[in-house]
Amino acid sequence: MSVSAGKPPKIGHSDCLFYLQVSHNALFFPNLTALSVIQSLEDVLPEDAALQLAQRIRVEEEEAEAMQGDTCGGANQAALNVSFRVYYHIVHKYELKDTHFGDLPKRLSCDQVSGFLMLQSVLLTDHWKQLDADLLEEKCTTAIIEALRRNSPSLMAVLKATNLLVKKFPRLELLALRLEHFYHCLQRQNQTGSREEALTLYNHCCKQQKRAFSYFRLIAEFWPWTNRNKYYLLSGILNSHPLPELLSTTNQSESEFFNGLRLSLSYKGLRAASQYPVKSLSNQRSPALLAASVELLVSGSVAEIQNFHSQWFLRIQQRDVLFELLQANPQIVEFLACSEDLRTPADQLRLILIFSMFAKEIYAASKLHFFKISTELLTNCSQLETEAQLLVFRFLVDNLANFAVEDCLEFFHSFIDRHRGVESSEFRNTMLGKMPTIINHTAKHFHRALKTGGDGLSVNIKRFFSHLQELIERDIKSEVYQPKIFALKLLEILNRSLYTENVAKNAKMCSTQQNQRMGTFLLELGVFQPQVVTKQLFDSLNDPQGFDDALELTVSLLIQLGQVDTELCVERCLSLCLTSDVDECSLVSLYAQLAAVNQDSAKKLFDECLKRLWEKLQSYMEDPLLAAKAGGHLFGYLRGLDEVVRARVPGVDTSVEDLLPLLERILNGILKFLNLANARRQDDTAATAASFQDMDESLHLLVNESSFKSGEGTEAWRKYLLMSFWLTLKGCCDLASSIGCSLLQSTATVNIEALRRCLDINVSVLTLCRHKGAIESAGLSIGRLTRGITSSLESQDAGFQMLYDCLERELLTESRQVSTTRRGAGFAIMFLHVLKNDNPRQRVILHRAVQQILKRLNEKRPAENTPMDSSNHDRWEALVLHYLCVLVRDTELRPAMSKYYNEILLVAMEHIDNAEWTISNAALQLFGASFGKLVGQRQATEFDTRPTWEPSELDYDELGCLLPKACEHMLECCDRQEVTSSIILFLAFLSKVEHLRTSGGRDPSPLLLRFRRLSWRLMRHKCDQVRQLAATCFVRSHEFRCDLPAVLLTSAKLAARLDEENFYEGLIYALTSGVQKLRHEARYVWGEQRLKEFFEELLTSLDVTDERVSRFKPYTRDVLNELLKMLGGTNTKASLAETLGS
Repeated sequence: MSVSAGKPPKIGHSDCLFYLQVSHNALFFPNLTALSVIQSLEDVLPEDAALQLAQRIRVEEEEAEAMQGDTCGGANQAALNVSFRVYYHIVHKYELKDTHFGDLPKRLSCDQVSGFLMLQSVLLTDHWKQLDADLLEEKCTTAIIEALRRNSPSLMAVLKATNLLVKKFPRLELLALRLEHFYHCLQRQNQTGSREEALTLYNHCCKQQKRAFSYFRLIAEFWPWTNRNKYYLLSGILNSHPLPELLSTTNQSESEFFNGLRLSLSYKGLRAASQYPVKSLSNQRSPALLAASVELLVSGSVAEIQNFHSQWFLRIQQRDVLFELLQANPQIVEFLACSEDLRTPADQLRLILIFSMFAKEIYAASKLHFFKISTELLTNCSQLETEAQLLVFRFLVDNLANFAVEDCLEFFHSFIDRHRGVESSEFRNTMLGKMPTIINHTAKHFHRALKTGGDGLSVNIKRFFSHLQELIERDIKSEVYQPKIFALKLLEILNRSLYTENVAKNAKMCSTQQNQRMGTFLLELGVFQPQVVTKQLFDSLNDPQGFDDALELTVSLLIQLGQVDTELCVERCLSLCLTSDVDECSLVSLYAQLAAVNQDSAKKLFDECLKRLWEKLQSYMEDPLLAAKAGGHLFGYLRGLDEVVRARVPGVDTSVEDLLPLLERILNGILKFLNLANARRQDDTAATAASFQDMDESLHLLVNESSFKSGEGTEAWRKYLLMSFWLTLKGCCDLASSIGCSLLQSTATVNIEALRRCLDINVSVLTLCRHKGAIESAGLSIGRLTRGITSSLESQDAGFQMLYDCLERELLTESRQVSTTRRGAGFAIMFLHVLKNDNPRQRVILHRAVQQILKRLNEKRPAENTPMDSSNHDRWEALVLHYLCVLVRDTELRPAMSKYYNEILLVAMEHIDNAEWTISNAALQLFGASFGKLVGQRQATEFDTRPTWEPSELDYDELGCLLPKACEHMLECCDRQEVTSSIILFLAFLSKVEHLRTSGGRDPSPLLLRFRRLSWRLMRHKCDQVRQLAATCFVRSHEFRCDLPAVLLTSAKLAARLDEENFYEGLIYALTSGVQKLRHEARYVWGEQRLKEFFEELLTSLDVTDERVSRFKPYTRDVLNELLKMLGGTNTKASLAETLGS
């Protein structure tokens, strides 16, 4: 629009309303600061409004840069979206110059994640039409490559922005991105959603025919079918191009392709990935996919068919055509018509699986045949194998519409009754998972019966649910875990689906009105009586030896039923607090949860527990054993107070802060008891944590000096007293954390001093107590308090600084002296739980702590391997290496910790050879933990025996990006060949790294060449284990299609001329590994005949004769013998193997 001369226009009321509407329509509601900026725009000059918004965006940009969390963006991305949309609306409407963000494309870099977050927002506005697409393409592709090279957490934000860019500009080809970049993006699973973002971008690139065909040739001919990423990347190509055209450009046949695809059903780690190409082929309406599926169903093993059913079947759209092809197969027809007496258990399972998959098609084709098979299965269900019985149950639930409701209910009752106590939790949970379907289907038919006036179904429904109720009421009293937990979970499903006042929706296709109506019908007939059930559940709570999850679920059910007598709960709590039995006293928390439902009862419980705790405290501190046996324990009252504070019950007279002096007094008293022996000796260690011997001596003193006449068996009383002590410490920690969380939620200005005292109570237990139960409980409690602080306060708040100061004071200072007998257990647990519960969107405390540890370790290089002095304390290096180890091992922290793997491995390797054992051991554990996170666990298969060659997806290019410094250190260490143990350690790691060809070029990377030379040289090493690992590394560093066959032939020819025994043996190890790799990875990529011919050629090149190998030791000949057996098949080789073995 044109702006008239004179008075400049201002933003009007209608525009402001529009902007507010934009903010409300955002996917996430922006923070209040952004909203207030929008509301303040009315009657402001457009230039000033644009400036205000730009300033707000700058604030969001700074916050995004400060954020080093597991994810990029989050809620602030929505605020950016709103701010940019309003900003560009103003700029375009009032024809302003974009002075604030016009240079955004030029500023894009992988170093600044905020730039790509802003680019996403800009691309969602109308301003995207004015952007320079080619410049943005260059910036985005460069940033992706750099983010991969540096292992940067900005990768996810760059991928998202690039996907939005190509969505707006489909003509962009992104030629700078190559196949290896997409592969490495798929490998970076440390950022949630990165796989799908990478595949979306890859799918766009695969629309280019030449590029897609080139990728397909590489993936099909050079990648093994045991590589998970092969399936994802094939899928992207198949989404745009037909399989026959793709196969025509390769040497691979259609049958080999589908046999390779079928191989994924035998590997647990490949099943999910294999769904992608199956879905893509189904979208192509591929007849070859259907033919391969028929072949699998006809000749496949039961395990393959089970996995086909669970993984592939629902991805195939043409199931009707598949059924027709299956029906035309004479083997299947004969199999289905076979008499049940002639079927083996495996055949029965196959029949049920196939029948379950195609039940709808069989029903449509022949109802007679459908009911013949189903009747046979239902009648003989109890005689089948347990696994087959569950399949029959699932089949019936999935096909309820084809059977009479009355017959189904009778079968379900019988089935549940027989299997409610089965050992397998998966079996029981499957039954429970199908219950909503049964309930909803029954309610629908009940609703129809009410309309037609029939009452026959009502009788059957009443009988079925009455049977279930009888089963529940019988089993909630059971002392056996399986039927008890099943009954409780079943009761929860029935209550939520039928009996509660507001019936919950239990499935996608669920009519809550119909369920409510059937539930009312059952309630009126007395099938379910809430008061009776409540009493039975309440009575079952009084079980000191009960199962924890069953007791917690019982409490949850009682609260749901809403029939609890809270006054009785208060009485029960107070009576249990007086009991001397530890297990009975532990039940207080359960009854306290029920009492806290009612405000008056909760207040009464709080007041009584507090009053009695004060009364009990003095006698307990004077003679804990006598006080516990005469009038109960302290922890019962602590648990009662904790539950009331957790429930945030209003009306409690005493401020929760006033409980802290009481907790501190109890805490100090218990810790003093546990360290009494040192105090009596006036030992300087009385101020530090008591050793296990100190605790035992202290307990002995307390029992012997007690007025309680313990008589014989003081050991039992020491255990009894220790149990009372650690549960009291647990109660102090739990209550302190609950008080802290309550302070964070209930006051506008948080009392930092009170919060600090809550934290210190937990810290004292973690640092001054050795009892495992107390330490673990304190770890959980300090984690809960940390989560409350980091989720409620800003990162610059004093509460955050308090947590970091605590870590610095207790864990990171070199003045902290920890006894070697404890290995810093409580310290490591404290470190883990504080950092693990840091705000996952930022992880400010975690990053500060880890960066500080790494900085100090790098500044303080291993002290020339000088052993420590004779003091009985760990060196600081040993402690912090243990701290890093617990962080690396924690799966939840993997996304945040992955950026530090290079530095962590480096410091671990630098300390492994330290002369001080505690440091060396800590470094070794840290190396092992990092090793596992980088290479992953071995692939689980359906095979009984472990495969001789395990696949790996970590390749050398990725290794160089993830661990540049660590790789250099490993190469230097192995080159020096000084410490054999370190060489073995590093080779064990490198033996899990593969070379994968991702481009048409044959020139290997410099890093790969260095590792090849190293492993070749180490095959001469004097240590046999080094030679074996070096041989494996050498083989893994060559891809199996072209490089490896040539290298193996050359090695065999060289071995035939060798006299040096160590090198000869190393080459035989390499040949053995090479043969294993070819047999494993070349499956369905090489033909069987080609593989056989190559092995013959390899044997010929090896030129094994008695005269040549007789000069070697028996062990070397045994190694050669194993290779010949693997190459076996001809009379010549058999006779040679026999000669060598004799």
